[in-house]
Amino acid sequence: MTKLLKKISAPLISLIFLLNMSSAGMAETTVSAEVGFIFNTLLFLICGFLVMFMAAGFAMLESGMVTSKSVSVICAKNIGLFSIAGIMFWMVGYNLAYGIPEGGYIGKFIPWSDASAVDTGYSDGSDWYFQMVFCATTVSIVSGTMAEELNYGHFSYLLQFYQVLSIQQ
Repeated sequence: MTKLLKKISAPLISLIFLLNMSSAGMAETTVSAEVGFIFNTLLFLICGFLVMFMAAGFAMLESGMVTSKSVSVICAKNIGLFSIAGIMFWMVGYNLAYGIPEGGYIGKFIPWSDASAVDTGYSDGSDWYFQMVFCATTVSIVSGTMAEELNYGHFSYLLQFYQVLSIQQ
């Protein structure tokens, strides 16, 4: 019995000692509102850049699925897709998703404007960018299913219509 007690007591005493020491060394984890604002904005931008790189991956995937003569058209569609998606999301998308009045169901059909404040915790511009790249990525996925099926003019009309419908919430 004493052998068992000796085998158990050393790890148990060590564990209690380590648990006691870890609570004594806790650091203060609060940051000022400005520092939180900066890091939240930076995180939105970095994650938005990563999502935007998905479009390059979709363009490469689509380019591999089409004939070699259509690769330049696919790349032009993906570049145009982000251009149109950015403009449409600025014009109506963001305010439809986030400009909802109290008790309402849908926002307003007006262009987005920046009203950033430190108390929100992040920049409205970085949030707009993050939401826009997700909407553009959803359209990029849909464009991959229609590779070589639509000409560019019809695709741009479909893109504008889908962009208004693909509002993230």
